[in-house]
Amino acid sequence: MRQNPFNAKVSLMKYEIREIVDFVEKLQKLDPSLEIEFENIGDPIAKGWPVPKFLKSLINEETDREGDAVFGYTHSRGNPATRKWIVDYSKRFSPSSQLDFDNILITSGLGAGISAAYHMLAKGLRIIQPSPSYPTHASMESFAAEKESISYILKPENDWQPDLEDLENKLQENPDIVGILIINPNNPTGAVYSRETLEAMVDLAEKYDCMLISDEIYFRMIYGETEFAQITEIAHNRVPIIVMRGLSKDVPWPGARCGWLEFHNTHLDEDFKKYAESVKKRVLMEVCSVSLPQAILPKIYEHPEFEAWIEEYLEGLSYNINEITRILSENPYLTVNPAKGAFYMMPIFKDGVLTNNQSLEIENEKVREFVESKISEPGISADKRFVYYLLATTGICIVPASSFFSPYLGFRVTTLTRSKEQLANIYETLSKAVTNYVESDKNLAHESLQGRQGLALKELEHGTTASRDVSESI
Repeated sequence: MRQNPFNAKVSLMKYEIREIVDFVEKLQKLDPSLEIEFENIGDPIAKGWPVPKFLKSLINEETDREGDAVFGYTHSRGNPATRKWIVDYSKRFSPSSQLDFDNILITSGLGAGISAAYHMLAKGLRIIQPSPSYPTHASMESFAAEKESISYILKPENDWQPDLEDLENKLQENPDIVGILIINPNNPTGAVYSRETLEAMVDLAEKYDCMLISDEIYFRMIYGETEFAQITEIAHNRVPIIVMRGLSKDVPWPGARCGWLEFHNTHLDEDFKKYAESVKKRVLMEVCSVSLPQAILPKIYEHPEFEAWIEEYLEGLSYNINEITRILSENPYLTVNPAKGAFYMMPIFKDGVLTNNQSLEIENEKVREFVESKISEPGISADKRFVYYLLATTGICIVPASSFFSPYLGFRVTTLTRSKEQLANIYETLSKAVTNYVESDKNLAHESLQGRQGLALKELEHGTTASRDVSESI
């Protein structure tokens, strides 16, 4: 070609959730007998959840409607009636909201909205990301800025709540930051931020004159007694906010590709108002978003059977979360926080557990050679090494924590597997693989053996193990 069209900044775009499927496909060509358990992606359909009959009926009714309007274009910012419904729906949760339908922007999946929001930032300006982060956010932001992302730490020892001191330090050090991204409920950790945490984040946004971007696509998926505090209430008349929500997670229709952005408090800052208009104009270039899901969106959430559906769905997912937590928490090499929202968890390896001397036995010679060639590539993280060995030996497909811009080594799993028997088998196999992998390094295995013997002896001294033999803990 006359000039090279390749953009080297593509290296800033990472989406291992899908990229790992390429690795799977190569494994299966080498070993066609390898059966894969996909625990990497949040697709309820693929994990056995049926589409509710009421949703199918709504789709059929709309596609059969006289005039076939749903097959044509809709308004470039989204179906007007649906945008008006979104305003009313938002105010049910946030009564103080001053949102109007002109500040609703419907996009073809939330990913399209995320991309537009970052690409319309003025050159050089940044949105600080959580770490770990959802790769679409961190990648799109860094690609638009042409620099690595700037992030604040989430703390696993505090239920994955943000490290507010770290966030403030980053805001002080980086005057180009104009916004703070909040993903709540959180993907990839399953955390739900406390009211106190959100109040502190609003305080920081106000103090440093930043907007907030709150990705809340899982906001209906909260477990137990956990509170989901409405940030639009906390930040009312204080700071500009973009709230991101969508269809496909609480209703099993991920192929619908229907998300939306809500621009709140635009009256507070003329620059934010202009920025919001620029994002709308960017989406205008796509003509319109997918018509069908927009047309029936209000009918889905207002349907008399929706509440029963979501209750059943959350009950099943809550069981899964408890079971995964129970199984993996028994592993001495992992730290596990149960999900409070969404359908993801991120167990992490304890400090010093992973080395570059560990492996799992791969019987297929061609597969072994392929895996060994992959892990010898420059920049392969220690948790990705484990994920590759796990895939090749068990067929369990998970995503390394490092692929979520994480400072911690571990892995993200989805909690969607519907079969209880299958779920238990997957996670018991995974836990056993963790132990075998870690203890394949003989030095670590010896230290672990001594540690467990010492713990058992200490328990015996304090009378906490009754008649259990020390050897039972080894």
